[in-house]
Amino acid sequence: MARPPMPPGTWGHIKRTQVSPGRWYADGRCRAENGRTRRMRRYTPEGVVDKTGAAAERVLIAALRSACESTGDLDGTTTIDELWAAYRVGLVDAGRAPRTLIRYDEVAKFISAQLGGWRLHEVSTQMLETFLRSVAEVNGAGNAKTTRSVLSGMFSMATRLGVVKTNPVRDTKPPTSLKKKPTRALEPEQLAKLLTDLRESTIPCPAVGKGGVPLPSKYRVPTVAEYCASVDLVDVITMFAATGVRTSELIGMTWPNLDLQTKTITLSEKATRVPGVGLALVSRDDDPKNTHRTLALPDFAVTMLRARKLAMPPNAHQVLFPSSAGTIRDADALNVQWRRVRAALGLDWVTGHTFRRTVASLLDESKVGARITADQLGHASPSMTMDKYMSRGKVRPEVAAILDRAVRQTASTADEQQGLAE
Repeated sequence: MARPPMPPGTWGHIKRTQVSPGRWYADGRCRAENGRTRRMRRYTPEGVVDKTGAAAERVLIAALRSACESTGDLDGTTTIDELWAAYRVGLVDAGRAPRTLIRYDEVAKFISAQLGGWRLHEVSTQMLETFLRSVAEVNGAGNAKTTRSVLSGMFSMATRLGVVKTNPVRDTKPPTSLKKKPTRALEPEQLAKLLTDLRESTIPCPAVGKGGVPLPSKYRVPTVAEYCASVDLVDVITMFAATGVRTSELIGMTWPNLDLQTKTITLSEKATRVPGVGLALVSRDDDPKNTHRTLALPDFAVTMLRARKLAMPPNAHQVLFPSSAGTIRDADALNVQWRRVRAALGLDWVTGHTFRRTVASLLDESKVGARITADQLGHASPSMTMDKYMSRGKVRPEVAAILDRAVRQTASTADEQQGLAE
């Protein structure tokens, strides 16, 4: 008669084997809650003198218990690489955006390089915090934050499935940047001058390398105006200034969504790179960075678009700002072009996001509510608009005037009361 299988969640006989004096390994088999049976081996921990193999057995029992508590295909002996593979399948099934998957794949390389072989029952908060600190030092705080987010999602799934009891990422210290750049926006005069310089500036505009350093050229270097005209940058920056939209939203704008009569444009798609497809226009209702909305356009943008519609040949995707080949414009190529212009004009700090902050600050200065500004920028929360995009720390003469009036009024009232008392 065949031996009956072990009940799920249990393990069998443990065998101890001596490797050398004071060092043993323990073998055993367990059957997890998913019905799978597996053999496991653990050695005496480093630095421990194990006379009988009891220390090795204790380590094995802890691993067996962790493996048996699993309620799915994952268990305590699953490696972090295996957990990432399972987690990514869940991301795809959940319909996460292609750009999100690409970004997560990038940080998964950091995780795999340093932690990929560790098993889940071996992972601690201290280990993960040390790892995140090294990512921040080598790859920057931004990559460390995204890495922590990915790890947290992975272990959240493992916790939900009962593979681990708690999420070890939860108590790690969030990575922070040592140097926080202050929120900065263009002043109205600076914005007007920039738009003029893009059309008229005769300042040389050489190609730049790392750090914005001009690269030598044996050919004649074009002026800012000549270069902007050659790469179709003037209208793009004008539209940034007119709307404050994200780069992916701007290069995803299409002619069918533009209404020059009502002076509005509807944002329903964004340009993104899809694995296996290339650049494509994507529309997702659940994408927080592609909020579907209709924006009113200022007159200077309408004038530019009217002229552009007459002069520009049609393209297959019907986008407003295609590449020179008539295809969807690449955001990375656009950033390279703008980096060259801003270096020539001495505006290295002006990025695509600067125009978003500029629009937010101009609306704030005009006493437009934060909710309206959030709608313009496509933010789900007005508080984020106020915290991240509106200029702070400005000199506020109106505050001094309010305080001055209050003090003068209080002093005048006190003098009147003293006069009546006398």
